[in-house]
Amino acid sequence: MKGKNVVRMVGGTLGIIFLVVYFGMASGYLEVENRKKTALTQEAMEKYEQDLKAGKKIDLNNYLVKEKVYSNHISDIVLGTSSVIEKGFNVIMNYLFREVDKAVKSK
Repeated sequence: MKGKNVVRMVGGTLGIIFLVVYFGMASGYLEVENRKKTALTQEAMEKYEQDLKAGKKIDLNNYLVKEKVYSNHISDIVLGTSSVIEKGFNVIMNYLFREVDKAVKSK
């Protein structure tokens, strides 16, 4: 009986992790972050053009924004696990719907 509880707990935990990461990606979080980078680039271009018109000395480092990298070993593991769960979930759902389709068509 304890083995079933452990399997359920691990499966439930992986399911929750998958859902959190999946909905984070589906909600467009990465798109928003990329849009912010584009806005910063446009601001840097405007500053560059103003400096150019003003005749100031142009230094590339004044216009490039150094990005912070927040990825770490744990986030890489969670993202990889989420990808594996997503692929498994897709296989299972395709199989289930294929079987339901066969059952409906056979009647």
